[in-house]
Amino acid sequence: MTSWTRTSITAAADLISAASLQHRAHLAKEFSAVRRVRPRVPFNRLAAHRIPTRWGLYRDLLRRLPPIRGMRDKTWRFEPFSAVEWDPRLHGHALQWHVRTAFRREQHNTSPYKVRAFLTFWYKVLELLDTDHPKAKVVARYEGLLRRQKERKAMEELYDRELKWIQRMKKRPYLTGAFMRPTLYNKPLPRMRNQPIHITMMIKHRILARIRRIERQQKATEWLEDIRAERELEQRLLEEGMEGSAEYASKEYEAKLHSTLASIRAGHARDSARARSAYTPEMLKTIKAARLFKIENKTREREREGRGEMTKRVIQRMRQGPPAHILAKMSKEEKRLDRIAREVSWGGYSGKVKRRMRENDRRASTGLGPLAKDEEAEDCEPDLGASAQHPSKKEVVSSIGRAEGVQTLMGHRNLDGERTVQPPE
Repeated sequence: MTSWTRTSITAAADLISAASLQHRAHLAKEFSAVRRVRPRVPFNRLAAHRIPTRWGLYRDLLRRLPPIRGMRDKTWRFEPFSAVEWDPRLHGHALQWHVRTAFRREQHNTSPYKVRAFLTFWYKVLELLDTDHPKAKVVARYEGLLRRQKERKAMEELYDRELKWIQRMKKRPYLTGAFMRPTLYNKPLPRMRNQPIHITMMIKHRILARIRRIERQQKATEWLEDIRAERELEQRLLEEGMEGSAEYASKEYEAKLHSTLASIRAGHARDSARARSAYTPEMLKTIKAARLFKIENKTREREREGRGEMTKRVIQRMRQGPPAHILAKMSKEEKRLDRIAREVSWGGYSGKVKRRMRENDRRASTGLGPLAKDEEAEDCEPDLGASAQHPSKKEVVSSIGRAEGVQTLMGHRNLDGERTVQPPE
């Protein structure tokens, strides 16, 4: 502090009267008592709060609660009730459960006001438990109410656990019977619906790692070319008689870059080896078994649909329509027949419409014209046998939703419409 600054401060202090200074001191003394002091350490970490709450309140509550165990084992700390006042359904654990649940629920609360109200309530309960027989009736009544609350909470937890399990089962991964081909980022794997997230993240991280590796390789290659160009320039300058030393004559700079490029090439080699890896016999066997199981499952689904069961696939098929470019060219009658053909039943008018459409497809494939509206062909009459009501397994499998626009199971397409080429064994 300079001399002129000290002089100005002394002159300003001389201008303030003694009464003003005394009034300021009085105000500071009055407001310092009501000023909020925020502690440096949170109250829930102070021993002055933790020790009395744990050892003076929580444990005393658990020790002073009446341990009711049953009708024959009445170990009350108070006088035993008469037969009218005694409730044989009381098991004595509801109060302890309520105390433990309340303290565990509030153990992470850091609000001083909420914690103070919480502790005030339980200190009152502790005082209630210190009294004699008249207050014990209230405790017993409270025990019955908490027992029902405990049972309700237990059922809610059970429902939540079961619902979570159902949601987990809905999203569980399962094999589709297709192949996930080996690439630079993954080895050969079975194709899964609801693919596990760790497999997705593995492929993503390998893609990003390969991109970073290629960028490092390009940068290292450019630096290596720059070093060689600098070395050639230094050699020409020294040959022309310029004074100085050859800084880039040593191989030290190139050695570091060559080691970096070698590690990058090793990473590329691992990627190439991963892409060339083959399916193991165990994996091929598992994928084939999953494919057969899928065909059998879909066959059973078609059989249930043939018996009249409304499955999710049937509802979707009935709600959807033909493609837009075909729908625009269809008449009202053709749209009506299309809606009827998407129904499940093979009997009655629905079966008649389906058999007529099948016969028209057969005649169109052989070069004949479609059936007339008033024509009743003998081969289009409804078959009342088992084949009409319950199609054979081959018919069910080979007629997988013509209205869905999905390819049949025959050939090289699966039920999802994906081409599945059988790999060489």
